[in-house]
Amino acid sequence: MTKSDYLKYECRHCAGHIEFPAVAGGQTIACPHCGQPVELPAAGAATVGKSRRLLVLGVLAFWVVFAAVALAFFFPKKPAPVPAPEKPVTATAPAPAPVVKPPEETTTNGFAISAFKLEKTPGSSLVYVVGTVRNLSDKQRFGVKAEFNLFDAKGASMGKASDYAGTLGSHGVWKFKALVMESKAAEARLDSVREDQ
Repeated sequence: MTKSDYLKYECRHCAGHIEFPAVAGGQTIACPHCGQPVELPAAGAATVGKSRRLLVLGVLAFWVVFAAVALAFFFPKKPAPVPAPEKPVTATAPAPAPVVKPPEETTTNGFAISAFKLEKTPGSSLVYVVGTVRNLSDKQRFGVKAEFNLFDAKGASMGKASDYAGTLGSHGVWKFKALVMESKAAEARLDSVREDQ
């Protein structure tokens, strides 16, 4: 027999390679690697093991490419910021104005909160604690919550009111509006402004 009279096949149990004479196609033999019974294919089907591997690799390659395209679509790469062209400084250019802290502002946890007040919505009975919160940080803040203690006209505690911002950009300003559920609330005092950790 010549070399072309032999076929190659892959065992379905252990993936071991079996070489056999073409005339033995259709017979069942014990795999020389694992000992399990293996039916040898006829001459035209002997390359099935290789075809199956190629099919599995093709399907795997498709899913890898699909996942890469999906990631690129749903999470696009943000373009790098383009620096603004530098402006020449002249001797007549005015000095930048100093940063002035707004009046009646309190700072806590890297935030500045303005003077706030109870405000009734025109045409309804809804009352809110309103004011602004500034992010004093150079980074974006997430899950920012402003919470206030409520008191009646005699100074007795009546519960709390709060508002929530999902994100607050670097040095950004948030106009909060915390709903007051207590109809007899006459005063609000700051409890906290904080970021969820």
